[in-house]
Amino acid sequence: MGIFGDQKLELDVLKPFIKSTSETSVGLTLDLAWDRSFEKLFLSKRVMRFSFDSMRVYTAAHTMIRSDGIDETWKRCFPKLLGTGVALKSKGSFFRKHVFEISPTASRISGIVPEVAEDDSLAKSLNEDPVLMRLVSESKPDMFAVDLSLSMEGLPLGTDLRSLLIEPREITWAATIESYITQGMGFKKTLGSIVEMLDIAIAKAVANSNRIREQAAGE
Repeated sequence: MGIFGDQKLELDVLKPFIKSTSETSVGLTLDLAWDRSFEKLFLSKRVMRFSFDSMRVYTAAHTMIRSDGIDETWKRCFPKLLGTGVALKSKGSFFRKHVFEISPTASRISGIVPEVAEDDSLAKSLNEDPVLMRLVSESKPDMFAVDLSLSMEGLPLGTDLRSLLIEPREITWAATIESYITQGMGFKKTLGSIVEMLDIAIAKAVANSNRIREQAAGE
């Protein structure tokens, strides 16, 4: 597996579900066949500052609507969906409480494109899920974010964000967790918790998107 051979632990745990793997410049892409809300998992690492250790990065992706399924209703919904992105925050000095809030990505986009307004409906849905919040409390991920993926691949140079709002190419949700995981006896359990958190997050994002579409269709 080249320089990414140290991700063999993930490959061993997920082996029964892996259809194919592909190596990129930053990590591995796994195509998975299983009963989860996502079918792609990207594995990579981020070097920790002032340390020789690395943070493991897991990004789950699910394309809920492909280009041929984008109708006028989804086009109207797309800016609203962009504003629902979330990120996990820790609050409190002594007793740290984890809560999902509007993500920096959603905030930046809403500041650039007036048609995109911040919407906390996904954050509320995640915060109200007892299983997810228990896993978050136990695992304490260093970063956890869920955002609509914006692919610029294949587009002409100079394509701006506003053009994607007018003609979205697809609706793909991506959930990312960064965590420092020791490669010991508890690795399989920790990875299982991460997969479960990603699974819940993507499922909630899809359900919230469908709810927003239903509202738009009735307008």
